[in-house]
Amino acid sequence: MAVSTEKPDAKFGLGSKIVYPSHGLGVIEQIEDKTIAGSCEACYVIRFHASGMTITAPVRAADTVGMRRIIRKQDVPKVMKILRDEGEAGVESNWNKRQKTYLEKIKSGSIYEVAAVYRDLRALRNGKGLSFGEQQVFDNAHKLIVSEIAEAKGLTEEKVVKLINDTLES
Repeated sequence: MAVSTEKPDAKFGLGSKIVYPSHGLGVIEQIEDKTIAGSCEACYVIRFHASGMTITAPVRAADTVGMRRIIRKQDVPKVMKILRDEGEAGVESNWNKRQKTYLEKIKSGSIYEVAAVYRDLRALRNGKGLSFGEQQVFDNAHKLIVSEIAEAKGLTEEKVVKLINDTLES
């Protein structure tokens, strides 16, 4: 197995901070060749500091799975605007369909979709409460948003939680 710092087809370099859908903020620690299904393939080795977990993801699949760079500091107001918005009118009444929709949005990798999930579940929680599964999705969406905004703005997660709470209360 060859370990490299760069691969010609790699979108992200060694040390790049990335967002991996559902897992959140990670750092590319290695780019290495691995044998997968009998063929040699370049793979990212990504460590998620929040969970301590490490995954290996094929370089060629980065776009397919929604792996992306962290948002820029100037993109944070757009996230905050989504959190403040009213949300979708007529939220799906069937919790199972709602759950599936929320999970698809989180798996998209878009912080804007994750922010919409957080906003909608927060409204639902304030209205009638959340099921156990919805509470887990809500907590995950919160963690994803807070960690990415903290990284983008260079703030602590505690300061970002306060920023979000202040935004939602105004």
